[in-house]
Formats: sequence, structure tokens, C-alpha cells
Amino acid sequence: MNHAMERKAEHGVLMRGLGRWFVYSRPRAWLGMAVEVPRLLRNVELAPGARCLDIATGLGWASAGLLRRDPSARVVALDYDESILPRTREYLAAHGAARGTALCRAGGKRLPFRAGSFDLVLCLYGLHHFRGYLDALREIARVLKPSGTFALIDPVRSAGKPPGGHHGTEVPTIAELDRMLREAGFVPTPARVSMGSAKMVTRRAAS
Repeated sequence: MNHAMERKAEHGVLMRGLGRWFVYSRPRAWLGMAVEVPRLLRNVELAPGARCLDIATGLGWASAGLLRRDPSARVVALDYDESILPRTREYLAAHGAARGTALCRAGGKRLPFRAGSFDLVLCLYGLHHFRGYLDALREIARVLKPSGTFALIDPVRSAGKPPGGHHGTEVPTIAELDRMLREAGFVPTPARVSMGSAKMVTRRAAS
């Protein structure tokens, strides 16, 4: 394995082929922005001007959906895959979300922000790509303000299935996810599981 491939493996698994085409397609983005984000954040209260982080932003639909809901929010849309960020910028501009969003290239296990920087962190369908699920959760807890909110959607596997996931991704069981969230410093919160994915809004535990 060459050095570039080693760095990619360290930071996570990038999408390829048909999976990449689907994930970054406009219909998928519309579904996420118009349906998934509003449902996930239905009971989340944000103060005006809240600072938010969208990890593994991809095309940027989570950021656009968040700003549609809370136009005063200030969002950092982060992704390790630098090849998608120009398309992210175009998508955000097309949906009136470019002014409220700053783009950042970084890995989810080494977030380039000070502790306690954000009121809300979103990570929608990204954690299982990171090859370091618990490391990423600990970083998310670190950059959240005390009692800050973490909104998560990610695949989970059935308890009887062997560890691992598709193309080298990590897919935990719901029990493993709960354990890692507790270990990373989040308040225990029941997840809603549907169509193979856990949907959850939790908070960083008070210090």
C-alpha cells in the first residue's frame, strides 16, 4: 500500500462506483434535505446564531436542510473527500445556503476545532466510514459545548451478523453503538431504528 492509500485508510473509507453516484445524486439529496433532516431535528431547539458542524457533509444536503429550518445558524460543512467539496459549494449556493456555511476538509477523527466550539453536530450516514467509530464519537463530544446536541443517522447491523460492513466500513449493532456513545461521553438515549439505520438525537453529558 502506498503512502496516499495509507492516509486514506487512516481517515476512512471513501465512496466509489454506483454507491458514490447514488449518495451524491440530487434525488438522494432532496430526500435528505426535505424529509430526513426535518424529522431528525423536529424537537431540537437551537438558539439564534447557533454554531453547527455537519460532518461527512457530502453534497451538503444536511447543512442546507438545517439552514432551511434555522436560517440564522452558522454551519461548518466538513468532509475528508476533497473531490466532492466543489459540488458541495454549488449545491449549497443553489439552495440559498452558501452564505451561512463554511466548507472544511478534515477527517472525522481529528476535527480542527477547539473544545466546546459547537452547539450542534450532525453526522448523517458518515460514522461507519471512519475506521474508528469510537475515536470519532470522542472527537464529536470534545468539540460540542457542554450539553450540546449530537444528531446521528447511521447503519446498524443485526446482533447475529458478524462484525464489519460493506467495502471495509464499520457497522455496529445498536448495543455496540449505545456502548460507544456512553463511553464517548453522551447521555444514554434510545435510538429509532428503521430500514437498517439508527436515528438518534442525544446530548453531551454534563462534565
